[in-house]
Amino acid sequence: MPAVTVLMGVHNGEQFLRATLASIAAQTFTDYEFLIVDDASSDGSPAILVDAAGTDPRIRILTNKTNIGLTRSLNRGLDEARGDYIARIDADDVCLPQRLAVQHDFMESHPAEVGVTSGFEMIDGHGRSMRTVTEPLDDWQVRWLLGWNPPAPHPTFFFRRCPDGKAPIRYDEQFRTAQDFDLWGRLATYGPTRRLPQTLIQYRRHEGAITHAKRHEQAQNCAAIGQAHLAARLPIDVATKLEPLVALFSYNAEANPEILRTAVAGADAMILHDGRAAPTDAHRRWVKQMTAGLLADAVLSRGGGLSSPTITAAFAWYARGHLLYLARAVASDPGTAIKSLRNRKSG
Repeated sequence: MPAVTVLMGVHNGEQFLRATLASIAAQTFTDYEFLIVDDASSDGSPAILVDAAGTDPRIRILTNKTNIGLTRSLNRGLDEARGDYIARIDADDVCLPQRLAVQHDFMESHPAEVGVTSGFEMIDGHGRSMRTVTEPLDDWQVRWLLGWNPPAPHPTFFFRRCPDGKAPIRYDEQFRTAQDFDLWGRLATYGPTRRLPQTLIQYRRHEGAITHAKRHEQAQNCAAIGQAHLAARLPIDVATKLEPLVALFSYNAEANPEILRTAVAGADAMILHDGRAAPTDAHRRWVKQMTAGLLADAVLSRGGGLSSPTITAAFAWYARGHLLYLARAVASDPGTAIKSLRNRKSG
């Protein structure tokens, strides 16, 4: 049996498929099978896959008779997988050569861990670098972040196929999008997970990607998943106070003075609670930095932005305690801040 199953679903992915296949073939770690579920592609993807399988016996192709979507396709792959570990990749992303080796070695040397993601470089449809994320996250930070987002993009996921030592984990088929967020949250119930600092994936963002084409559906699913995690992690009064911030973050509310007041009040309640629960001062500072970023994203990008002097003044007043950390976040990643301002209400 192979040590790792590299799992990929593809539907009409010929534009970037050859580059993805080549990146798996170039891995320094070779004890893997490459299980690909072709979700009834009607472009040149099937021919590309057949050519690749003809030169590499580790490639196994499963073909869906009809298009069933990514979530169900991945579950079909998980049902057929033989590796102890699952390494996810999408048909438009690129694995750097050491990806499987680094993640496999980490998991083998940390038997209590059930999953690990990694740093990544975000690239556009032309392969140009947009930004790079290399900040490591420990298990405490991942569990905090699961109230809002998965710890890293789906193609960085590397996890034990049977995290409980008995049955394989599967994706929840009620989620056509954000299935990765739901999976990682359930995976974390079995044991520690984390994000490694190494950049192991080039994660492509382009107009044909699911995260772009189904942005609002994904936001609603993420909100439902995140709220469940917040309710499980926080006292009920704190989770309730966060509802205005969640509404802004999920495109379900427009910024106005009252919702800004209540959103910041919820953020302050979360910081107060987590400041007491955080294991170190560094974790407390990290929570403040992350919360400032959440407020900025929720208001500037998802909640319609500072569309009037009244709203701008309200944000500056109510969020004044977060402005220092917000300035640090902008200084560390000005490109993302500028993009948020340019893309207000664009989703």
